[in-house]
Amino acid sequence: MRIKTIPFVPALLLFLGQPNLSAENLYDYKKPRATVESTTINLVTKLANGADLPLVLLIGDPITAGRYSAGLSAALKEHAYVSLLGTSKAVGDPALLDEIRLVLRQNAYSIIHFSFGMHGDSEGMRDGLPDVITTIQRHAPQAKLIWAPTTPRMQRDGGPDKDVIEKNSLAADPIAKAGIPVDDLYTLVAKHPTKLWDAGGVHFTTEGTALLSAQVAQTILPFLPARPKPLKVLMVGNSQCPLIINNRLIENLAVSDKGAALIQITGCIKGGSTLKTHWEAGTGPTTARGMIAGGSWDFVVLQEIYAATEADMHPYARQFHELIKSGGAKTVFFGTASIIRDYPQGFDRLHRINLAAGKELGSQVVDSSHAYFRYLGKEPSAERMESLFAKDKMHPGLWGSYIYACGIYSVLSGRSPIGLAAPADMPPDVARALQSAAWEQHQETKAALSR
Repeated sequence: MRIKTIPFVPALLLFLGQPNLSAENLYDYKKPRATVESTTINLVTKLANGADLPLVLLIGDPITAGRYSAGLSAALKEHAYVSLLGTSKAVGDPALLDEIRLVLRQNAYSIIHFSFGMHGDSEGMRDGLPDVITTIQRHAPQAKLIWAPTTPRMQRDGGPDKDVIEKNSLAADPIAKAGIPVDDLYTLVAKHPTKLWDAGGVHFTTEGTALLSAQVAQTILPFLPARPKPLKVLMVGNSQCPLIINNRLIENLAVSDKGAALIQITGCIKGGSTLKTHWEAGTGPTTARGMIAGGSWDFVVLQEIYAATEADMHPYARQFHELIKSGGAKTVFFGTASIIRDYPQGFDRLHRINLAAGKELGSQVVDSSHAYFRYLGKEPSAERMESLFAKDKMHPGLWGSYIYACGIYSVLSGRSPIGLAAPADMPPDVARALQSAAWEQHQETKAALSR
């Protein structure tokens, strides 16, 4: 994600070097303002290869900016990008409306969670909050608004914070008329059995901040766009698979694909294993057979070792397929690339034996060996070949594992990986080429299986 922080700049600085602007452009404040005001703007948006998540905006006073915004970002990291407009300007200050317009013009937010009341007086809340609501609705008509009554300050006499109660009461009517749901942070703090404030009596302890963040996250989550039920996937394989699992390459593709189901990958990965050794390992809880029988999987992905022949693979492919089918899951055969020194014969052998297994058993196939062919092109250079491999020239490197992940994602979801998330340090043109090779091969393999 991309984060842009805009520091506060006093309004008068904007007019330096602009002599043609008249005093009529300045706000005519009828009330004294704070000697020092602060504004923090953090805009978080999607990177080109990042997750396609909805945008959430927090608007509020320093309680929002200094406390629960960071916790909320962490709580929603797999669900949304969280931006912040934190300001000391009070409701009723016309400059507040300009700050809101500035932020809303830069992104299309799905949810806007806003809260005011620490600064300013009751008159400003009564007269100014309708303008705040109207401004937000005008500049973010697609957004779902959520109002949070401001939190109380600790009182020396231990009583209620009458000033905050009055402001929250004045806010209740315009909020209700606008049909805006309420996240009652006031009650969370006021009714909590222990004091949540720090020594200053305004901001909060670590416990208080965590409680505020958790409630805001729980309030926002139901309003985020719903995704289909996650797919549960078991991968049975060997040392060709760890980079896929450890880097969450498949899961990240799903997260970045708007409207797609999330994917939960579990691995039964044993270095050097064949389908035969996986089968003969028995039915213990950590074996492939035990995990297949013990989990409610949507898909089980079977990966055979690079040196296997049809005679080695197919008898165990059939047995695994029957076990997988009996549990209600679908079998996917994952054909990897071979080692560099076995190019191209070993790659083509893996293509043939996995395609044959898929045709015989009516299962889908990830044909990564031929996806490698597509990416490498005819007569590839040694440098291009090695870009897909680890230093040992036997196992896939990150680029090779990513083309694996794109192919698996295409089979699991039926959707294209083109334009979806890629590792942060992967050049965009490389990511696009790997995605395209995997998708084109998926389409060709799917057609071949149907013939």
